[in-house]
Amino acid sequence: MNNILEKKANIWCSRLNNLMKENGYTQETFLKEYKRKYGGGTQANVSRWLRVGSRIQKDGKAKTIGFPSYENMLNIADFFGVTIGYLTGETDFETFEMEKACQFIGIDEDTGKAIKGIVSGESIRPFGKYESKECSAVIKYLFTAGSFPALVKGIREYAENIYSQKHPYDHVAMAQKGINKDILDLAFQCLDYQCLYDDEYGKTDDFKENNIEPTKELLEAIHTLNKAIEQSFDDEEASDQMVKLSEYELQKIYFDVLKDIVSEEHLPDMIIPCYSEDELIL
Repeated sequence: MNNILEKKANIWCSRLNNLMKENGYTQETFLKEYKRKYGGGTQANVSRWLRVGSRIQKDGKAKTIGFPSYENMLNIADFFGVTIGYLTGETDFETFEMEKACQFIGIDEDTGKAIKGIVSGESIRPFGKYESKECSAVIKYLFTAGSFPALVKGIREYAENIYSQKHPYDHVAMAQKGINKDILDLAFQCLDYQCLYDDEYGKTDDFKENNIEPTKELLEAIHTLNKAIEQSFDDEEASDQMVKLSEYELQKIYFDVLKDIVSEEHLPDMIIPCYSEDELIL
């Protein structure tokens, strides 16, 4: 039980401190605004609210700073536009509205906030707030474009190809596991060794020149390693080709999405007219 309260206290302190920093408040400026809005509060109150769960000495005894009263918790949550549940860690969503919307759509809060920031124009600088209606229309026509699901699918596949390119399957490492450790180093040393006869240069025997006996086990190990190396090169080439193909496909889909968004019937909702109707008539 104490662990649960300790965890809630840590989350409370972390999130309250973050909210104050994000909104540019010091303890003094927060207290001033809090008193103006709710008519009460002291510097000592604010200090305790920011140190919930801390151990202090009072009257010679150790004491843990508890949570504010429920009324003050409500006021603090209201002040920052969040819920008490967010402050105590019962939910990661700042508001019930955001939680419901994100759960309905199936996205996390960061995604919900990003969409909200674009639609409201807050994330589009410097004049986004004056273009919120038009920005909202762009988001609407983007998400409802017939080719948009293909873009999402293409990006997901592109990400998979990029991951495969950056994290290739290690054929050589797997091949090593099936080779006797006593012969593995020697097999690596002899990877390029040859034993053949050329009409022009005569016989070439790298094994004999280096006083190495080409046993069946050694030759099989060399063959296995060379095959694994060749497979790794083939995979690398195929992976590069898949990435390039994905990029090409995404470019085509991107322009399809643009065409869907900026169709003639959509344009009036996304533009800010330069002239009024009266000015155009004149």
